Amino acid sequence: MTRFIYSFLIGISLLLIPQLAYADEVLIELTPEIAYVDTVVEVTTPTDYVIETTTGPRFEVSPAGVTTERVAWVDSWIQLRQGDTVLRQDDDGNHNSQTNYWASRLTGNAAPGTYTIRATSYDYIVANQRPIGTYTLSSNLILPPPPPVVVAPEPSTTVVPPIIIDYQPVGPEPVPEPPVPVEEPPTPVVEEPVIEAPEPPTEPETPPAVVEEPPIPIEEAPPAPVEEPPVPVEEAPPVITEDSTPEQVEAAVEAIIEAADGEAITVETIAAAGLTLEDLPSNTPVEVRTDDNGNAVVITAEVAIALQVFDSPAELVSAIFDNPGQVLTAVANIGADMSDEEREESEEIIVASVIASQAAINAAGMAAGTATRIPTPSSPAGGPLAGNDKPKSTRRRKP
Repeated sequence: MTRFIYSFLIGISLLLIPQLAYADEVLIELTPEIAYVDTVVEVTTPTDYVIETTTGPRFEVSPAGVTTERVAWVDSWIQLRQGDTVLRQDDDGNHNSQTNYWASRLTGNAAPGTYTIRATSYDYIVANQRPIGTYTLSSNLILPPPPPVVVAPEPSTTVVPPIIIDYQPVGPEPVPEPPVPVEEPPTPVVEEPVIEAPEPPTEPETPPAVVEEPPIPIEEAPPAPVEEPPVPVEEAPPVITEDSTPEQVEAAVEAIIEAADGEAITVETIAAAGLTLEDLPSNTPVEVRTDDNGNAVVITAEVAIALQVFDSPAELVSAIFDNPGQVLTAVANIGADMSDEEREESEEIIVASVIASQAAINAAGMAAGTATRIPTPSSPAGGPLAGNDKPKSTRRRKP
């Protein structure tokens, strides 16, 4: 009975313990050693998702009225990845200048599969810097852990014997009578004869046995801990935006050339980094396309830029007068963006193109000759004339 009551009280106390409240939120803490935090999620059915961050206000006002930047504030940057592929990313999609400064937000529909939500910072993605601070990442793709299961105690099967109470009537207790002494006859004393025991034979003394002590075990020193090499932090490739500086563009070009390790750079890689063919050195090998048989077509960046004049007739005519050298380069490399198989199949088309190219070369030569005979006027103030040449916009970081 006591065991059953004890088990029952324990079960009741477990039910009365308050359970911790879980939410689909992750606290992101960035340090010089932790540049980003990855959260792996599993999607079993097509799901409309919302991924957003809460950064809070950027500035705070002290009691003295001084406005300063909050110490733990970080400009968030989130990515939805699948393996090493960045599916979507956002910087300031959840921005609120008063309560959620430069916060991020992603929405969309995720197919079944395994995804990784990477929470990092604008400084790390754009400038490879590692700020210190915190913010909150939340999403309906992040499932809270299940609550603990409380098992009720099983009832005890111990049989408790009934308690028997001996009822006595109320009244004065009887006084017992004193016992009557009984005289016993005296016991006769019988003297036993003394028997002398024979002396035991003397045995020769045996030397004491030598007890061999067990050898003392030698404690072996614990093995020295093996220092594991530090895990390298995967750095995201730099992404060039309109605010990037020329130094950042040059660094991004060197990064994709080094990553190619002597191989040709695909136009998709160039576009993903926010670059154009004009940003690359002229002799850089570029994989512009693949033919129907899967053969890669590789040409230099200079040739790829020159062949762009054939994208439209208007652009070709404009280039003949504005940049005849580029037209000559394009004409000299007609068919360079085709594979050997395509070049053999298009032999008749190439012959026709050569005839048209000769006419274009003659026109470009005449335009170049005319351009050399016309004197270049100067501006009244002695400065350069106004034209279409505009300085590139300087890419700069957000204030």
